[in-house]
Amino acid sequence: MQNNPQKKHRLSLLDTGVAGFDEVLGGGFPRHSLYLIQGLAGSGKTTLACQIGFAHAAKGGKVLILTLIAETHGKMLNHLSNFSFFDEELIGQNILMFSGYNELVKGGLDGLLELITGMLAKHNADILIIDGFRSVRDSSPTTVGLSEFMLSLNSLVASMQCTTFLLSPTEGNVADSENTLVDGLIELSQHEKGMQLIREVKVFKIRGGKHLLGRHVFEVNEAGIVVYPRLEAISTAKKTVDSASSTLIGFGIPGWNNITKGGVNKGSTTELLGNPGVGKTLMGLHFIYEGLQSGEQCLIVGFYESPLRLIAKARSVNIDLSRFIDNGQLQIIWNPPLEISVDALAHQVLENVSERKVSRLFVDGMDGLLDIIMHIGRARSFLTAFVNELRSQHVTSFFTRELPYLGHQLPEKFDSGPSSILYENIMLLQYVEINGLNHRQIGVLKLRQNGYDSANHIMLISDRGISIGRPVSTEKLAQEIIKNNAINNEPQ
Repeated sequence: MQNNPQKKHRLSLLDTGVAGFDEVLGGGFPRHSLYLIQGLAGSGKTTLACQIGFAHAAKGGKVLILTLIAETHGKMLNHLSNFSFFDEELIGQNILMFSGYNELVKGGLDGLLELITGMLAKHNADILIIDGFRSVRDSSPTTVGLSEFMLSLNSLVASMQCTTFLLSPTEGNVADSENTLVDGLIELSQHEKGMQLIREVKVFKIRGGKHLLGRHVFEVNEAGIVVYPRLEAISTAKKTVDSASSTLIGFGIPGWNNITKGGVNKGSTTELLGNPGVGKTLMGLHFIYEGLQSGEQCLIVGFYESPLRLIAKARSVNIDLSRFIDNGQLQIIWNPPLEISVDALAHQVLENVSERKVSRLFVDGMDGLLDIIMHIGRARSFLTAFVNELRSQHVTSFFTRELPYLGHQLPEKFDSGPSSILYENIMLLQYVEINGLNHRQIGVLKLRQNGYDSANHIMLISDRGISIGRPVSTEKLAQEIIKNNAINNEPQ
């Protein structure tokens, strides 16, 4: 059997050990290359590089950390000790720390390069981290001199088979020697919206790699840095294809199953659009309960009602969710729509769906989901990618969205919104006045792949759950007949 020449010459990749980062990089960093990690103070450069270093050292690799003008080694280790990736036993063994500032001041770029050469030759390092690389430019080298240094350093680390990271407090992909003569350029930045702020990473280039384009959100927590690859970029890269099924999924409400001729298609998305208090959440709970009783794995994602309140609401209409939560068949992810990352939430939901083989998902509060999308103009592309991922995993999903007023006409923003693109099915729940009283009504605005009753029907809520009554037009006609009979029977 002949060897595949493409596999024979394929670059070996360095696993970063940073959750989500390898996916952004296209599998990891091509080894034995020179990379520049840049970003303003506090962006997370040192944490990212050291997290990669500790992950490699934990597997037996040798890591050198060379500081120029940066925090002292003691302070650096003290700060890193707050993260779970930190292992003090690795310091002095697999992780060695040096200072190169004196060599830079006394010998210039030649002196620094000589120091690095000696370190790599003596310790046979796999990874080299140079922190405070701005000092190299601040040492006032000529443009030619800096270019020669970068070329020599790149050649050195390649010949010594040492993957090297330069950390610099700058931003932007500019035509400087540091940017053009490295094998990869990664930028850490921050995005602000009002008083909120999120951290982002962007890969400008990786020679020999196929990285995801654009910005990707990351968080710094007790584990260190966690990267959440942008869902739109992932979906585009792997060419996610949704599935189609003719199997019908019921709502758990017999009258509504009749109106929709059996329910909605498996793997489809449905929007429950309606006024506050009209019964959107209860309808979604009926949908989930129907699946639970059939033995399906289900998931609820909420923003406004806590799990305890949701369970109590379900119990008030004779739906017992507690036993399904206890046996793990139902899980609830709840986050008030405050300072949470939509990318982190999407990752949590899709991971839950994949691991538990979830077949029914109920997202209660699309408004809350939209509120945490910080970038203007991103909502449509993000939601499209999110819904496509759900469809590709054969998840039948319900989303509630609120109409903020009483009335019969939809506001303009809903006419031009993402509903017609995102959802195969749209149900409208509203209040209707009949003889001076507000009644709940429900109707189908859109239902793909099967026929339905186009009339608006009275929706009733009792302690036994939701039931569907007569068409609203019939109810109105009955009220008019009663009213006319009463007038005709009045004494003259």
